[in-house]
Amino acid sequence: MRKLQLLLIATVAVVLGFASPAGAITYGEPDAGEHPYVGFMISFVPSEPGWFSCSGTLLDEDTFLTAGHCVYGTGTDGEDLGTSGGTDVWVTFDDSDVLAGWPARTPEISEEELYAQRRTWLEANGFVQGEAIPHPDYDDFSGFPENFDVGVVELSEPVVPVDANGDAAYGELAPIGTVETMVGATGRGRNDALVETVGYGIQSVQPNPMNVESRYKSTSRIVENRGNAASSGNLHTLNNPSAQGGRGGSCSGDSGGPVFVNNTNDVVAVVSYGFSGTCHGADYSWRVDTADAYEFLGHYL
Repeated sequence: MRKLQLLLIATVAVVLGFASPAGAITYGEPDAGEHPYVGFMISFVPSEPGWFSCSGTLLDEDTFLTAGHCVYGTGTDGEDLGTSGGTDVWVTFDDSDVLAGWPARTPEISEEELYAQRRTWLEANGFVQGEAIPHPDYDDFSGFPENFDVGVVELSEPVVPVDANGDAAYGELAPIGTVETMVGATGRGRNDALVETVGYGIQSVQPNPMNVESRYKSTSRIVENRGNAASSGNLHTLNNPSAQGGRGGSCSGDSGGPVFVNNTNDVVAVVSYGFSGTCHGADYSWRVDTADAYEFLGHYL
């Protein structure tokens, strides 16, 4: 996936050996329990080698929706066994301090020892392991902008998030064609075409990355429903706190996180990429309110 960096900035966060990954939507606010089904995932990719964090949405008790690039090339027991089906991926739905106490990389321990330490830590801290499955047509952004950047983690045990009333709560796929309904015939967003992004990514990068390691949310306005190509599945939204109709967007670590129809739990897209290393200007997400996404996800729901 790192070849992608020459072209665009994927919104996955590298978990550094000496620090926890970054943690908040840009210019957002704490989620405060509003979306208990939005989770934080961490995976080991042996081809790097490295640990990477993303966000995602639980659609049922064992299906975690995320971006394809978040699950592509995930290892199994620390080994590289291919681009799909790896099990070195773990998910939590805690809303803050998700990696407090994360084992740091030190010069005296090997990559294998570090992997073992971190896996033990994840298991001891209640993370749920799963199987990483990207869309079958996702190929590391090689077909850009036709990216098919969607995937799932099938959890090894059921998880039942609850809302403020104590009821089971999950995200839902928006009906097919929801974005077209929101933007109208022109394909251009109106001021009331609002979405809400939720995730655990960087809140700001200037002058330095701001890490809060918590679930944050922010509203944004749809710019257009065609992204970088008329036939692509990319949704273009603003990432600008001063833009009319929106207050922020996404950044590194928000990859895979949900883009909801504002004030609903209907997911229209998953956070995919941007072109700015400072996380300003434009966000691009891969739509899941399409027949293709429904066909892929239908195998797991």
